[in-house]
Amino acid sequence: GGEKLTQTGTAIGTALYMSPEQSMGLEDIDGRSDIYSLGCMLYEMLVGQVPFTGPNPQAIMARHTMDAVSPPSIIRQTITPELEDIIFSALAKAPADRFRTAGEFAEALSMLDSGTLAQQRHSRAATMARTAHTEALDRTGRGRRLPRKAIAAVSAVAAVGIGFGVWQLWPGGGSGSTAGGLDPANVAVLYFDDLSSNGELGHVVDGLTEGLIDQLAQVRGLDVVSRNGVAQYRDTDLARDSIARALAAGSLVLGSVEPAGDRLRVTTRLVDGESGVDLERASFELPATDLLAARDSIVESTSRFLRQRLGEEVRIRERRAGTASVEAWTLVQRAERTRKEGEEVRSEDRDRAFDAYQQADSLLRLAEAADPDWPDPVIQRARTVYATSRLYDRDPQQAGEWIEIGLGIVERAFELSPNNAEAQEVRGTLRYFKWLHRLVDDPDDAERLFESARQDLESAVQIDPQLAGAYSLLSHLYSQTGDLMSVAIAAQRAYQEDAFLRNADVIIYRLFTVSYDLEQHSQASRWCTEGRRRFPDDYRFARCQLVLMTMPEAEADVALAWQTVAEWGELSPDHLAEYHGHLARMYMGGVLARAGLADSARRVLEAARADREVDPRRDLAWTEAYMRVLLGDHDEAIDLLTQYMAANPDQIHGEESEADVYWWWKDLRDDPRFRRVVMGR
Repeated sequence: GGEKLTQTGTAIGTALYMSPEQSMGLEDIDGRSDIYSLGCMLYEMLVGQVPFTGPNPQAIMARHTMDAVSPPSIIRQTITPELEDIIFSALAKAPADRFRTAGEFAEALSMLDSGTLAQQRHSRAATMARTAHTEALDRTGRGRRLPRKAIAAVSAVAAVGIGFGVWQLWPGGGSGSTAGGLDPANVAVLYFDDLSSNGELGHVVDGLTEGLIDQLAQVRGLDVVSRNGVAQYRDTDLARDSIARALAAGSLVLGSVEPAGDRLRVTTRLVDGESGVDLERASFELPATDLLAARDSIVESTSRFLRQRLGEEVRIRERRAGTASVEAWTLVQRAERTRKEGEEVRSEDRDRAFDAYQQADSLLRLAEAADPDWPDPVIQRARTVYATSRLYDRDPQQAGEWIEIGLGIVERAFELSPNNAEAQEVRGTLRYFKWLHRLVDDPDDAERLFESARQDLESAVQIDPQLAGAYSLLSHLYSQTGDLMSVAIAAQRAYQEDAFLRNADVIIYRLFTVSYDLEQHSQASRWCTEGRRRFPDDYRFARCQLVLMTMPEAEADVALAWQTVAEWGELSPDHLAEYHGHLARMYMGGVLARAGLADSARRVLEAARADREVDPRRDLAWTEAYMRVLLGDHDEAIDLLTQYMAANPDQIHGEESEADVYWWWKDLRDDPRFRRVVMGR
């Protein structure tokens, strides 16, 4: 079909044959992109159709990025496993997993005739398998799955608003450091000092600091640490160079604000992160009533500093439509400061948090009245109401009342700014939590609510690709559909945009579990290591180290495994300690099995069992079943799976193909008992 071929003047190529990295517009593209395109042609020649189709080029490119290739042997059974492996190698999502050259591709094909090609079967993990080793990402959403038609709709478009491949987003993949030092283009703006006698300028310094962070984050070529990243270093005695090393920032921006009669004196400094030495300094005074001018002066002086330091133009984008009202701006900053105070105490004192949110809402109402055309106060009101709803997560009805208030408020923001990314994010968040709380009874209405939440969040990241919070929530939303690849890409994008998100620990652990579920040992190991580095006191990152030792590629270090069991127990919170003790020993049994210590493994597994009071869902039976597979005890494994399925009948995957069976059960796939118990056949 000539209409499929690249046309003269086409900028990016033909979607039907386009590699994931080319379809996403990445600049680092080499010959392995052509290997992928050639793999598409080989697939079409053998099967009679291209690997991916869709209603438009955008949908096709999204499928190239996200969807697994259907095995060609399903359509043509005469395609051998060896040839299928060659096709999968050519069509790997990550360039590093493909043939390096066309010569290697050709050599692999020629080896088919000689019969010497090693069989390297491509692993296709289940997208809907329920894995009992992974705790629910959010208990409020547990067990609520979408109908298959909704899953297909989500899978088809999940990548459109994301646009990055899994392989590209390993943490630390941003700006590189200079040889032996920190990269000066990595910038951290530390919170300015409030030099007033009674801290009365706290909201002003917050607003000026965060405004500067937001402005610099828009500059191409700069890698700016997020607000969350620098917040942990306010009011600290740490040396500047220590902070710089912790944040991997070669350039620090510091400042202070102090009253000078009826004026404000603002000082800004650029500091070398490597040495902690001041490089540039600027100071100016402005009327205390002209805070917007102070903000603009700070941005101007900082961009000049960085321009001199980096030896290149630092163009600050034109400030997005905001307000000319100093009163409205000041009220919003005060409200933000108050809302933060509520966030800090909400887990310990719900009443104090509620009062803080109400005070913030009152300030935002005044800001809205001061500038009725500025959408920011309205959006922040909706955010504050959402935060209030989270105080009642254990009371869905009361939470729902606040969610409805928030949805009403955010619609006013759309009247002021129809394509506002933050408004899209807030509305999507409110809709998603309404769905999670099961506040809609009719299944069709619930499905439409879920879809509208997804559309809002994906629209938000399309408009503003730096919204880390929206990516984070999208990763959770995609987990409800079982679309593991979408979970991974959204979570990694969240971490890339802001490694210091408030829920960075959750994001990292989610990336570990989804990599494990996809049987990607190297990725799972990387995320486990990252979690242990960032959060050494979090039991989950002791747990993941033990879980990894049960994977086929890992080394079964028995001594280290027992040490990790003890560490997991010490770090587990009290309310989980008993269950985790049993679970840790289950995994220990698996490590012993992989180490060839079968008798010890069986004794440990039997001792690790728990009664229904400790394990009401029989999750331990599911876990032990895998450890029995490692031992070759297939009958015992199926008996345990029977127990689990009896307690969880909703987990039978009768509609799933055999290829979609979770990787734990590959050795059981052909057993008639397994097919009856797990697959409902």
